[in-house]
Amino acid sequence: MTRKSTTPSPGVPVLYRLVFLYVEPVSTLLGAIYAHYYQHTYLSQTHLASAPTTPMPISTSIVLTQLANLYLLLCINEAMVLRATTDVTVWKTFLFGLLVADLGHLYSVRLVGSWVYWQYWKWNAIDVGNVPFVMFLAVVRTAFLFDVGFEKAKAKAKSKSKTR
Repeated sequence: MTRKSTTPSPGVPVLYRLVFLYVEPVSTLLGAIYAHYYQHTYLSQTHLASAPTTPMPISTSIVLTQLANLYLLLCINEAMVLRATTDVTVWKTFLFGLLVADLGHLYSVRLVGSWVYWQYWKWNAIDVGNVPFVMFLAVVRTAFLFDVGFEKAKAKAKSKSKTR
């Protein structure tokens, strides 16, 4: 019986593997922790003027716990699905879905005010996660979908196979 490799294809450049297998899952896990365990902080940093005061409304707490659950799902899916296949087509399909979610995420914070997209000196930790980090992920996903950096990886793989 042959064992199927569960490591990403060596054809996937290191930057993508680092971002999608480690950086993003850890960041979404942190988002889940904050959305569930630090709800007041999460909401205050999202928009202080509309954040509820103590005690947290039950409906708000439920929705934040559901958000935390979705972040946890994203963390697990990305960390595990992309490790379970060497098929770049599966990676692209999965990452396209996340790119759509990135755009929705960036759209959602518009209610804070347009300043949130460009006045970096006003950003708090939640703003950094909501805007520049999501923009970074969207750019990296877009680059992946357009095969940016893959030629080097393909050429390197070909040269290794020729030397064997």
